[in-house]
Amino acid sequence: MVSASIMGVEAQVENWVWSCENTLLENYLNIMRDPLGPSGADPYPDLTLAESAVERLGGKILKYDELEHVEGRVY
Repeated sequence: MVSASIMGVEAQVENWVWSCENTLLENYLNIMRDPLGPSGADPYPDLTLAESAVERLGGKILKYDELEHVEGRVY
């Protein structure tokens, strides 16, 4: 899960779906997602999605779960 502050509202993205207390912002963030889904080459699509939203709308990433590094895996 990734938490971000966007337009002064804390929002979370998990499994490529946004949620927050502001329904209008939540709907807008979910509409901004790529309709084809995340890239299969992206090891952390939730963080990529949050970074894109912060870049477009302003704000900052508040916290995110660190990914486990798997030895020998090509990222």
